[in-house]
Amino acid sequence: MTLRARLLSLTLSMVAIVALTLIALNLNSLAGTSLDVAIGSSEMAARQIHSVVVRKLASTTPGSLTLAETKALWTRAVAEDGDLAALLEGTMAQSSSIVEINIAGEDSIVLAASNPQRRKTPMVSRQDLHELRDDTPLGRITAIWKGREDYETRLPLGISGQKAPLFTIQVLVAPVLLRAAMLPALWNMAAASSVALALAFVLAYWSARIALRPLARISHLIDDIAGGRVPDVTAGKADEARELAVIESKLSLLGERFRGATKDLEGALARLDAGTRRHIEDQLLMARRLTAINSLTSRVAHEIKNPLNSISLRLEVLRSRVSEEEPDTASEFAILSEEVLRLDRVVRTFLDFNRPVELRLAETDLRELTREMLNFLEPEAAQRGIRILFDDMAGPVAVRADSDLLRQALLNISVNAIEAMGTGGELRMLLERAGDSCVIRIGDTGPGIPREQLDKIFQLYFTTKPKGSGIGLAMTFRAVQLHGGTIEVDSMVGRGTTFLVTLPLAGVS
Repeated sequence: MTLRARLLSLTLSMVAIVALTLIALNLNSLAGTSLDVAIGSSEMAARQIHSVVVRKLASTTPGSLTLAETKALWTRAVAEDGDLAALLEGTMAQSSSIVEINIAGEDSIVLAASNPQRRKTPMVSRQDLHELRDDTPLGRITAIWKGREDYETRLPLGISGQKAPLFTIQVLVAPVLLRAAMLPALWNMAAASSVALALAFVLAYWSARIALRPLARISHLIDDIAGGRVPDVTAGKADEARELAVIESKLSLLGERFRGATKDLEGALARLDAGTRRHIEDQLLMARRLTAINSLTSRVAHEIKNPLNSISLRLEVLRSRVSEEEPDTASEFAILSEEVLRLDRVVRTFLDFNRPVELRLAETDLRELTREMLNFLEPEAAQRGIRILFDDMAGPVAVRADSDLLRQALLNISVNAIEAMGTGGELRMLLERAGDSCVIRIGDTGPGIPREQLDKIFQLYFTTKPKGSGIGLAMTFRAVQLHGGTIEVDSMVGRGTTFLVTLPLAGVS
């Protein structure tokens, strides 16, 4: 993604987040306001009906009736009053959110209703409208936008001498009506947000062009400097020329410092003795060779793996078809299968070697790590008649290392030394400090390595052992490099081999 596209995406994302936040806040406020209006409207309607019913009942009640007779008279009066039913229907029609008004007796049977079909049916309880208003913002909005059940406001009407109400006035509010009342405001918010996003896109586009124009000039300037041409900083506008002139001077200064650093490095290399210079060159050459080998082997392994799997599958199919008719071919198929498996192991080794290593660095005591490794090798060395000698420094030797990876690297060198000696000999390990570094010397009394092979021992798959894989020392070289160290070897035919692994001490960069 280009920088311009990133600036546009960032600006539009910020505007969209702000717009959505404002819409959510306004929607919550609108839902709360709509519910407050609906609650006020339903409570007012319930109180009006309550007042009318009380007046009607008071005018039709003789003074000599018992409580039971009064309740029966009032119930019959509410159920048979046609004017009351018309009042309920008219009150409902005056509100934009009320969908139904019912009056039920103490047995919860509807006596009067704005919908005639509700009469003489049980009154159904609904969730209180106040509970919806007190719900979370998301709950309120979801209930209004997706809800299908009505919400109620109830008002009891009692009678003297009885705690329980004689009548219950129920006012039902429909979410669909609340939603319809909110839609105009929502459309206005959506239109305003769309206009804001469109304006934001236009402003972001032109802002990106203006902001990136100097960067384009800087890019041309760097190209001119890299190509050895004299940069033309007067080709742009005056304000851009001033900016580019400052940058040009800084780039020139940076180039001068770089050239100075290069000369200093060349001078430092020239002052080194031939042996040290050769060692550095060998390390760099080996690192470049491993990098080239890694790149090549990774590509080759991926190209070989899929055809190899296909060959293996088809070989098994061919074996199943031919082996019954030609039993003599079983040995031939076995040889082919074994060779395919061998190639598959080679490919897997390629991929394992080229897989990125994730270091888990921690402060590690090198003395303890080497001692544990030598204790692990002690049984095999004793069986071969090989003595292990360990000379370490006093006190802990702290390095920043991945202990498992470093232990495996040192183990590869030590195992190679034991195998090279065969039976009898000495494996010597020495820890010593060299300035800010620690040097691990691993020496053996084996046959030594010919000089023409010393430059190849760290190459992947180079081995002189009949059953060697040629992987161990290559992985050791990579592990030491990943820890910021170096590895070198000194060997003489007939006198043994010594590996020197140098690692920086903890706290040294």
